Amino acid sequence: MSRKDDPLGVTQSIKFNTRLKAIDSPEDIPANWIGSPIADLIGSHNFGQKIEVTGEPRMLISTCIEFRYHPAVPSQYAYVIRRASGRLIGSEFALVYALSRGVKHVVLIAHNDCGMTKVTQHKPAMIATLVEQGWDSERAEEFVAMHAGRYHIEDEVDSLKREFYRLKRLFKNVEIAPLFVSLSSNRLHVPNWYLDFVSKPDLGNANESVPAEEYLMLP
Repeated sequence: MSRKDDPLGVTQSIKFNTRLKAIDSPEDIPANWIGSPIADLIGSHNFGQKIEVTGEPRMLISTCIEFRYHPAVPSQYAYVIRRASGRLIGSEFALVYALSRGVKHVVLIAHNDCGMTKVTQHKPAMIATLVEQGWDSERAEEFVAMHAGRYHIEDEVDSLKREFYRLKRLFKNVEIAPLFVSLSSNRLHVPNWYLDFVSKPDLGNANESVPAEEYLMLP
């Protein structure tokens, strides 16, 4: 299969190819990540480089529940949180715990063909699944409708950007790295908007009001 015929690739995808920068060699890793656990993760995932384990957690990785890939890190190296769409909404307490253990780097990994962009079409199947598990149909419909609205995303790259900025406002002294994995090549990419951010950091008004749902645990 050629790249142009591969629906799970991002290099030739009209939706993604102008919005992501490939990391084809270690020299493509952003300079501000060199020497950090973030660079180690990229080296392991993209180039098969070995990660040295010290027995202490070096980072927290937040990524999607997606079964078609997994971060290439060894045991005893990173905390890993897998949630629908990969966002940390509802898991901020776990992040605080990791930070209290000495973690100073957080990696957010998004991916193409995310199921959370298709939640609406999967709602009937999810409702039916709950009914099969013994739920009342009305209760099942309410549950799916409520949570589908919270977890649905319109666009994988834009969702990653919003989560990056949200977390940067809440955790100002943590290095947060947004990465994007192609389900075709299994390679990590850097969003172009992040490279713009690095060249000219701007978080807007750091004291602006953030909706409660953005930082409190979901019901």
